[in-house]
Amino acid sequence: MAPAVPASSPREHWALVGIFFAALLVHFYFATFNWTVGFMPHQEFRQTQTAIISYYIDQQNNFSWRYEVPVVGKPWVSILLEVPIHEWSVVLLSRATGWSHLIAARTISLSCFYLALPAFYLLLGRLGLPRRRRLPTLALILTAPLYIFYSRAFLMESMELLCCAWFLLGFVRTMDERRWPWLAATIVAGTGAALIKSATLAVWLLPGAGYGAWRLWRDLRTGKNWKVPLRTTCWGLATVAIPLGALRWWVVLTDPIKSAHASAGLFASKELTQGNWGLFDFTASFSRKVWVILLGNWREAIMSPWIVGGLLVTGLALFKTTRKRVLGTAAVFFLAQLMFPFAYAYQEYYYYACTVFLLAAIGFIFDGLLDSRVPRWISLLGIAALMGVQLNTYRHSYYGDQSLERDGGFNYTGVLRDFTPKDSIIIVAGNDWCPIIPYYSERRALMIRNGLERDADYLHRAMDDLAGEKVSAIVLVGPQRGNQALLKLLAQRFDIDDAAPAMSEEFTDIYLSRSCIDEVREHVRSGRQRYPRITLHARASELKPGPAPIAITDELSRKSFGFVSPAPFRGSFKYGYTAMDVEGIQATLASPACDLWLHAPGDASQITWEFGIVPDAYLHEGDKTDGVEFLVAGETPDGRRRGIFRRVLDPVNRTRDRGPQREVIAYKPLPGENLIFSNRPNLSESYDWSYWVRIEVK
Repeated sequence: MAPAVPASSPREHWALVGIFFAALLVHFYFATFNWTVGFMPHQEFRQTQTAIISYYIDQQNNFSWRYEVPVVGKPWVSILLEVPIHEWSVVLLSRATGWSHLIAARTISLSCFYLALPAFYLLLGRLGLPRRRRLPTLALILTAPLYIFYSRAFLMESMELLCCAWFLLGFVRTMDERRWPWLAATIVAGTGAALIKSATLAVWLLPGAGYGAWRLWRDLRTGKNWKVPLRTTCWGLATVAIPLGALRWWVVLTDPIKSAHASAGLFASKELTQGNWGLFDFTASFSRKVWVILLGNWREAIMSPWIVGGLLVTGLALFKTTRKRVLGTAAVFFLAQLMFPFAYAYQEYYYYACTVFLLAAIGFIFDGLLDSRVPRWISLLGIAALMGVQLNTYRHSYYGDQSLERDGGFNYTGVLRDFTPKDSIIIVAGNDWCPIIPYYSERRALMIRNGLERDADYLHRAMDDLAGEKVSAIVLVGPQRGNQALLKLLAQRFDIDDAAPAMSEEFTDIYLSRSCIDEVREHVRSGRQRYPRITLHARASELKPGPAPIAITDELSRKSFGFVSPAPFRGSFKYGYTAMDVEGIQATLASPACDLWLHAPGDASQITWEFGIVPDAYLHEGDKTDGVEFLVAGETPDGRRRGIFRRVLDPVNRTRDRGPQREVIAYKPLPGENLIFSNRPNLSESYDWSYWVRIEVK
């Protein structure tokens, strides 16, 4: 005999309703927190891709399928990943309301998420949950970290989830009722889902396929005539024929365009699914390394894997009445990750597509708990506690970034946007095809994809494609700052001043066209308050020549350069050098411009350099230093030089640049290479009292 189940009560009913509406209010509060702030944290790469598409659709009034994503060079129509239904909606809402694209996008994303909730509610009903028992699952969805954070993102994820949820509901109703209105609704929702983001639709096709197979198996099992299973098959195929046909049309239409581009072939359907998503790559699907990353994403976007595992195991062990539904819904969550292991591992927002199935499984567990002998108040407290766990996860993973009060982009993207010619192109290396720089600069870009920086055939083709265009800037990020060969190739082709960066910010150097460099630098000089993180570099024409290098004998090296290892053999010191005590450290005062040459050991692997600027240079009253640039270059016996390290200390504007600095630089010497350690004034030479503490190459 089954154990007696406590009867439900009005108190339980209102408790569940209260939990749902509390979750709804909490979701709305946090989803709209810092609503107008321009920064798009977490997956800014992907958000700016959607944003830049919207920007050029609006600028060109282009509502065709051939839209621009001008980030990998000409032809600008090259990265056609999805039909821009979401982007069209953003532009149209922006035009209708006068809102910025960002506010319009956030409004659409949040509205789509809320409009998906009725579909979730009805689907839970089709799975046998009574009305009031569906509310805890919806509450868990509303308090899930990624459904708070990414439901306000400049992404199509919530619009895609809306289409998928109504597609699945329509599919189930169509298979059950065989009514034409439900078939039409299913086709519309499914086609939207296929064209907006096919990888998400693939996940939602799993439960649809399972339900369709169950219906067909039931018809076959009844032993009725062959017409019954045939009709079931036809109705099922009718729901997906047009959506999948539309997807096929899109792939056939766009793959040749991507493949014909110099570097956009990676985005063709086959390369995208196998390389970027890892579709059915079972080596990756069952890789320990991949699953460590996946579980880390659970911890950030949902909740601790230990809690998830504990809930599922407990629910499966204790509640037989809900076991099949827990297994079925949780299986979709896991299968999604097995299908697309790379997508879910390296882009945690992909969990937006499948986490509702995990939370539905947990909802069924709580339904079993409510039907058990456990006191109802304990069950209700457990639901509320799990919601609290999710909100605490959101606080630790997303809330901090969402709280930042700043606009997106960098100081230098603002400079490029405001002061370079509006119709000009920028070239970027070291940032793959990430649209952040071109989006905030509001400039079309040739972004040299990672791994192609030394591919001569690709570089010449990409440059030829830009024939006739005006290039205003070259932006080198991270390790590409030292790629002198690439810089010279681009600079000669597009008349860029490459003697020194026109400006730098953090780990980025910006070289400007000779036609606009003086005007841009003057704007930055006069607007230092607006661009505090930008460092302007002195141009070669602004520097006075230093003295000719002198030979450094062994005796002079032992006496004055004991801090250098190996010992230097040549030096140039515009203002001399002298030993001094700086903040309790023995150092050598060597104000710019200074150069030291030393022979690089053939087996060297790293360079350690300790240096700084004397505190009086930036703390005294009145005029102060505007910064000092510290450089390491390699020089081969044939006289060719390569940049190895560059850093500008600007202690007036950056407190982290104050005091002694220590840099450990990975280094692999070329045959016969000498190293040159140098410092140079940032702009003027005034108050550039800099010092060196130690140089060691080993």
